[in-house]
Amino acid sequence: MVKILTSWDDGNKLDMKLAELLKKYELPAIFFIPNSCELDDHEIIDLSKSFTIGGHTFSHPNDMKTLSNTDALKELTENKNWLEWMIGRTINWFCYPSGRYSESTIQVVKMAGFKYARTTLVGNVTIADNPYRVATSVHAYPHRKEYNGQNWLEYAKERFDEAEDLGGQGLFHVWGHSWEVDKFNLWVELEELFKYISKNL
Repeated sequence: MVKILTSWDDGNKLDMKLAELLKKYELPAIFFIPNSCELDDHEIIDLSKSFTIGGHTFSHPNDMKTLSNTDALKELTENKNWLEWMIGRTINWFCYPSGRYSESTIQVVKMAGFKYARTTLVGNVTIADNPYRVATSVHAYPHRKEYNGQNWLEYAKERFDEAEDLGGQGLFHVWGHSWEVDKFNLWVELEELFKYISKNL
């Protein structure tokens, strides 16, 4: 059976609305949360009861490649320690802010104790060979150049079908930001995708 994963970045207040939609369709999720987020402690703890919490740096720098290893490690460890203290368990997942990273960044992510790191690449429907370069299937966002003008939802359904054809080797991973879903009025389309996934599992 195809594996399903969703992940959501930045810790926006709208993550709580998104969480209810995920629960409705019994879908897993990782919420990547920086210290500089909108969510309060109680909301993060509430999310952690149903979903995985991942690291997303202390201050969400625009490009981690521009940071020294010392500064990058500080961004990672302060975020990881804070989240672990709050939810009472180990944080294994990390997401590169804005998808920007280098080989040096990967080494710092490993040093900080993370076991997996997600990128912002799309189009992938298989389990990652490199756990620190985890690519995704689709971004819940209407204007990715990779979609070549195709509606993001139709692109997503095609990637899901591809992943499903691979059976146990397939992984369908949708990611996004709840604030983007709201900004581009994608809630109905996102729910349609969740229905499509749950109907075909």
